[in-house]
Amino acid sequence: MGVDISGRNPIHRTPKQESPNWNEATEKEKELWFEKDDEWNKENPGDYFRSNWWGWRPLLSLCIKVNTIYELNFNFDGWGHNDGAGLETQEECDKLSAALERFTGMIDFSDDDDWMGIHTGSWTTLDGRFVGEEINDKLNLVYEHGEVLRSSVVMEDGTVVTPAHKVYKSRIDTFINFLKECGGFSIW
Repeated sequence: MGVDISGRNPIHRTPKQESPNWNEATEKEKELWFEKDDEWNKENPGDYFRSNWWGWRPLLSLCIKVNTIYELNFNFDGWGHNDGAGLETQEECDKLSAALERFTGMIDFSDDDDWMGIHTGSWTTLDGRFVGEEINDKLNLVYEHGEVLRSSVVMEDGTVVTPAHKVYKSRIDTFINFLKECGGFSIW
């Protein structure tokens, strides 16, 4: 589960291919369709953006953070739900994308696999297991909710943890590209 975000008035450079009859298409035809669909999505980044909740929450937190820093005055009510909320115009999307670029440009990302975590009160070990309540409580006293973290935390016992909600540089860039060409968006 996650969010599907549709552009309200996206820029389309090429027409979208029709879906095959999935019941009759061969495996090769299906593979070819998915390859072409991936190409179309890269050529038309403002049409659609998707994320699971683990990736959307930190991206949403990042949007809220830049909204505050750059005084954009956007209302984020409903952005954590699948009920059609979002920004109405391309002008609003341009302001948010510029703020995200400005903020993330100040972060030393060495490559697309670099991440930034948002402290949401939940922590995991490097292998993805949730930490116990005791470790969670200790970390929640040290880090402020919504705080951006760029590296792992080493506990007194040597356990290495990261925020459970993190987003990779490549996903931030994909969302920024979506914003630049979506014409406003709805979150479903």
